[in-house]
Amino acid sequence: MMASMTAIETTALRALDQPPHFQQFSDPVRYGFALFTAVLAAASIYNDWPFADIGIFQPMMLALGFALISYVIDIPFRPLWPKLLIFVVLFFAAALAWISWYSGGAWVSQGAADAVWKYSSVGIIALTVAASVWNAPYKGFFAKTAAIPMMFIVLFGFIGSSIWTMAFSMSDAKTFPWFNNFVGLKQYYRLFTTDVWWTACENAVIYLVLVTSIEFFIGFIIAIFMDQRIRAEGVFRTIYLYPFALSFIVTGHVWAWILSPEYGLEKSVRQLGWTTFSFDWITDVHRSIYAVVIAGIWQGTGFVMALMLAGLRGIDEEVWKAARVDGIPKWRTYVSIVLPMMRPVLITTFVVVASGCVRVYDIVVALTDGGPGTSSKVPAQYVYQYLFQGGIAQGLAASTIMLLASAMILTPWIYVEFVKNKQSK
Repeated sequence: MMASMTAIETTALRALDQPPHFQQFSDPVRYGFALFTAVLAAASIYNDWPFADIGIFQPMMLALGFALISYVIDIPFRPLWPKLLIFVVLFFAAALAWISWYSGGAWVSQGAADAVWKYSSVGIIALTVAASVWNAPYKGFFAKTAAIPMMFIVLFGFIGSSIWTMAFSMSDAKTFPWFNNFVGLKQYYRLFTTDVWWTACENAVIYLVLVTSIEFFIGFIIAIFMDQRIRAEGVFRTIYLYPFALSFIVTGHVWAWILSPEYGLEKSVRQLGWTTFSFDWITDVHRSIYAVVIAGIWQGTGFVMALMLAGLRGIDEEVWKAARVDGIPKWRTYVSIVLPMMRPVLITTFVVVASGCVRVYDIVVALTDGGPGTSSKVPAQYVYQYLFQGGIAQGLAASTIMLLASAMILTPWIYVEFVKNKQSK
């Protein structure tokens, strides 16, 4: 029995190493297309096409895109070693290019580095295209093919832009994004020795902690009341969600009027007879960020309520019946049973709200414009200020720190939702 199980397992493991395809193309088609791809690749290298006009960076990025996508969707290779070999070639070509640039051509000539980039990128592109036809059609071929454009957008629009941001943050670029001189971490040193940046970070932490915690508490309480099947539930749900439908610019301007000492809440209360009433947070250096917090809570609580309500509606009715039979108090049911069952909803809500708090910008501009002085400035304002006022590298360094802060929020969620859940299944 043991030998039989071992043979079955060995056969299964060997099957996993095979390309995930059903070969339906005839041998002449497969050999012909592979030969055509090889000839086209050789001709492009010999005639310096397509490098003559657009340079070598674009084909290299295209090769990297092919490599990453093949790693994700198993087209055209399912075994791991061809993918790792492609990445080793890419890393070697990039290392040679960096050595050539760093040494000014003394260690490795620029022509040699460009040639390695050229041959490796064209070779990888040709290999992946030829192997795709050689092994096609695949299992789930149409679904995987339809996902390729989206993956290229993510790769170049998001990941590529992030890499570009981090690379240029180590330059001395000012008005235009030209990588003239490599300055290492000089921009980051300048960033962390600037008092305005630390003020912006402190305000971001205050906004993140207060808005997230208060929105969670109030949103969950409102969701509990809405879950009692009250009359006109749709009307109340619309009222609570209405602030979230407004733009942050509109919300900021509305609350700027409400909190203005000249014609807002303070003036209205004083006209009612309380002449000593004061509510001038928007003009107070020490309290202006809390005025922004109030506006943020007003706008985002309805969204949190909607997500919490959806989570509560997903709880099985049998859970409530069992709790009533066991005589468990209702508050204890929510705390000990319902909240743990709503963990996916809570994590998703936290990620959405927290990531929005990290990049908060427009509501601050509309409400206080970072003032008085710089007392309510946030990191996104710092980034925009330098990007459009002759300090691109400094602004990109600040945006890189914001990117890392967002990654710190997203990474635990990605691990719990995808890695840990997949392992548990």
